[in-house]
Amino acid sequence: MHIISASRRTDIPHYYPDWFAQRRKAGYAEYRTVYGGGKAGYFKASLKQEDVYGYLFWTKYAGPFHRELAVLRKDGVPYVFQYTITGYGKDVQPGIPDRDTAIADFKAVAAGLPGPECIQLRYDPILISDSVYTRDWHRKNFMEIVSRLAGFTRVVNVSFTEPYLKAIAKVPEGHKISWRQSTKQRETTYIKHPELHPVGAEDLELLCNMEVIARNYGMQFRVCCNSEYSDKFPKAQCCGAELFTPYGQVLSLQVAGLKAGPSRESCQCVKTIDIGMDNTCPGGCFYCYVTTSPDLAIKNFKKHDPNSAHQR
Repeated sequence: MHIISASRRTDIPHYYPDWFAQRRKAGYAEYRTVYGGGKAGYFKASLKQEDVYGYLFWTKYAGPFHRELAVLRKDGVPYVFQYTITGYGKDVQPGIPDRDTAIADFKAVAAGLPGPECIQLRYDPILISDSVYTRDWHRKNFMEIVSRLAGFTRVVNVSFTEPYLKAIAKVPEGHKISWRQSTKQRETTYIKHPELHPVGAEDLELLCNMEVIARNYGMQFRVCCNSEYSDKFPKAQCCGAELFTPYGQVLSLQVAGLKAGPSRESCQCVKTIDIGMDNTCPGGCFYCYVTTSPDLAIKNFKKHDPNSAHQR
């Protein structure tokens, strides 16, 4: 048995609810990773209820997905959420609803869950620019979000903007971005792009300010895959037994017993099967690591067939 991740690679709750419904009826989904697929071009994941412990949904807006969540509840299928709300404008994420809309939907999603442990807030990435999204902007924006979500979740996960080559190539005009500090994994990127500006001491101070704000509203502040701060803040585990705790001890122990399945350096997650595919999310977030081109993603989305076994 396994956990289905839907999806780190694309926002299935926002953009692909009909496809998800069809795949559950069919009992399987096909997918490819950025490295390719199996012998037939795609891998196959069973979505049969007897093969699935539960679902982990990743989204920036789940409004179109509530019908499918109701079906999962009716069928007795556990599901949990990593829900991202950052409040950036259309200059950064043109296809994402505004902050107030996302907050209202977060609360609606939380209302259908057996406990606030089942949904975690992601303020990710912390995108610092010298023009619009300054450190003071983040302090005010973060306060606004967590104060309105107090009691609806217990955890907020954060990380700084990763200097992925795909992201560097898509920075909106007029923004000078502060990127995550160079690591062994990212050293080559900084060599190729010496103009990149890494986060510094002021940004660590920002994290400390945000931790206090989160704690004041009953949330634990965690860093996701930013190991350079793990001596100061707890590490995130975006998929683990904790999320499934309200569904009972048996399921929690089953999830805890899954093998480790890190998706990148210092990731703490257990192994999941991700049924999403790259270049299929039309959200347009420039910092996305799986979208080569927003135009390509929109093109793939528009030609998508909900009855297909895969997204493209």
